[in-house]
Amino acid sequence: MLLFLHACTNKASEVQEFMPEEEVAMEQQFGVELTYTDSARKKMLLKADEVHSYPQLEDPKLVFPKGIDVTFYDRQEEEDSHLRADHAIRFPKRYLWQASGNVKVTNKEGEMLETEFLNWNEREEIIFSEEFVRITTGNQVIMGEGFEADQSFSNYRITKVTGELYLEDDQTP
Repeated sequence: MLLFLHACTNKASEVQEFMPEEEVAMEQQFGVELTYTDSARKKMLLKADEVHSYPQLEDPKLVFPKGIDVTFYDRQEEEDSHLRADHAIRFPKRYLWQASGNVKVTNKEGEMLETEFLNWNEREEIIFSEEFVRITTGNQVIMGEGFEADQSFSNYRITKVTGELYLEDDQTP
């Protein structure tokens, strides 16, 4: 009997070699509201209806299947910019976020970026994409492929501009 029990045991590492890494959420959270601070200053407020955590993966991630709503703050803790998306993933080891589906970023000047996919490097505080983007300012709409901007979306560059529209003021005297 002792020989039988010994023969049926497996080391966890040996079993893992034969089993694929499963993407099963280890934790789910609902109605999430997180405030990120640095040196006692509010930097960001994130709201999400649902978060799934996958810490067991080689590249751990947090998935926001119902989207995110993020407000960024400046040094005076005043609203600096705002980001929303239908879906998002955070890769904490890489300090990288990926937002997709109706992604919109607005800054305090009222300029708005729209795209279907956006990367956000939280360590370098930049947002970027290789996808189609549309930026709307007070009097202009600029379209292009790819862009890079600071997190506050106050300084940006479109990689390849594909169109520009100038908006007229419809106010009549």
